[in-house]
Amino acid sequence: MRLALKIIPIIKLIPALCLAACASVSVPNKPVSLGIEGVSLYDSGSEKGTEIVSVQQLTLRAVLSNFETGDVDVLDVSHPKHLQRIARFSLSLAKGEELTSVAFHPTLDLFAAVIDAGTNPGRLEIRSAVTGLLQDRAKVGFGPDAVVFSENGNLILIANEGEDFWFDRIKKQFFTPEGSISIVHLDETGQIETNKTLALADMTNHKGFVIAQGGRFLERVIDWNGDGNISKKVDFDGDGMIENNKVSLGYFQGHEVFGTETKGEAKILIPITNYSPAVLEPEYIAISPDASKAYVTLQEDDAVAVVDLIQEQVTSYYGLGVSQHKTDTNNDGWVQFNQSISALREPDGITTTADGRYFITADEGDSDTDSSSNSKDQLVSGGRSVSVFDAETGELLGDTGNQLDETAFANHVYPDKRSNKKGSEPEMLVSFDLDSIPFVAVGMERAGAVELISLKDPSRPKVVALGKIAGDEDKSPEGIAHFIVADEHYLLTANEMNGTVECFKIGRNHTD
Repeated sequence: MRLALKIIPIIKLIPALCLAACASVSVPNKPVSLGIEGVSLYDSGSEKGTEIVSVQQLTLRAVLSNFETGDVDVLDVSHPKHLQRIARFSLSLAKGEELTSVAFHPTLDLFAAVIDAGTNPGRLEIRSAVTGLLQDRAKVGFGPDAVVFSENGNLILIANEGEDFWFDRIKKQFFTPEGSISIVHLDETGQIETNKTLALADMTNHKGFVIAQGGRFLERVIDWNGDGNISKKVDFDGDGMIENNKVSLGYFQGHEVFGTETKGEAKILIPITNYSPAVLEPEYIAISPDASKAYVTLQEDDAVAVVDLIQEQVTSYYGLGVSQHKTDTNNDGWVQFNQSISALREPDGITTTADGRYFITADEGDSDTDSSSNSKDQLVSGGRSVSVFDAETGELLGDTGNQLDETAFANHVYPDKRSNKKGSEPEMLVSFDLDSIPFVAVGMERAGAVELISLKDPSRPKVVALGKIAGDEDKSPEGIAHFIVADEHYLLTANEMNGTVECFKIGRNHTD
């Protein structure tokens, strides 16, 4: 990795007369360097599953979801060096249901949870954060994957991903429900007043929606043979052998669907040939500070949907375009950031700055290109970046380029085995102001770390610090949250692959 030398300009001598005139001018503050230090680790007792964490700043409590157990933990985070569990609530899910997300109400003793019910519509549950008892519930769209509150607590928004596929063996057809966005209004006690689910439009010929040359595919888990199990190896063609080749399984929207026997039902390839509502899969939501708009990532479509929360309708779709920079694309034991990529951003997480001027995306990627295509101009999945956009126009202002992976490498956590895939994989992010400067913190799923990015110049977002999550095993930080205790800033990461939550402190050190 090349080191850049900082050139410091020579300061010219100031005449004595000017010195006298300027004597009353105050000396500028010393520069501040930032660091991220792990201060505690909460172990849920589960080997994995800790996915989403949400903090109520008012009471310094957090709710934590576990998709493996269907439990919600309530944590006391008022003493960041000693995270403690206050309560654990089981949501008593039915077979085939999955707890996918939670959010703490900004002021009330309530949390929201969303449950994916597979081929049935999902549901929202509002529960007491003290007793865990159900207070209210509502049916939402298929496959709810994220739930967020507005800052005033009057609104809940849900991203209904609708990513589940099923197969009709007689017709040899694959089907999936359409993605959607649910808007739920609450009264002052947290009871549901209204519930509306917004459909999405066909964006096939919309400006900015790119059909990649060579084809792109969604890797999806599908019970192809209908036995109720997901087998990771399947003899799709019935010849008695499990081989590493694609086999035609049926059709989706008139196009062939393939499976690889060595990957089985766990990774069936669904082709993306258009942008109909069936393949628009809302992933995560950011609500503007004044609750007038929401920004919803359509990850596999490299886009953001804009929702007018006053009129309750989708008003715009922003194609997010391509991130171009140098990176390492070879899993060969050498890390050299000298190969060029053109990558569809395909963001997972999204947030807005405190003033609402910008929305920021974590460009993870979630589709796969046709590996048989040898085109040098082929677009790959995942920008490996964090990108900043004008919230009013959707215009790209700047992205981090390859800073995320380079910072991971400099801190000895870069996953070279992921170089030919999506690198360190920025997953979810959170924004906050620190010393009047906007920052975002982003969880790096494959690097097992969190990185801090300054937006002092939104056109040139700059990675300024990294914190490594404790432990040598796979961690996969999914959810991330920010909170403040005694004017100090802290971060929580929910690490789904080892069942923990790490607490980090953002340190400020004055330098000469």
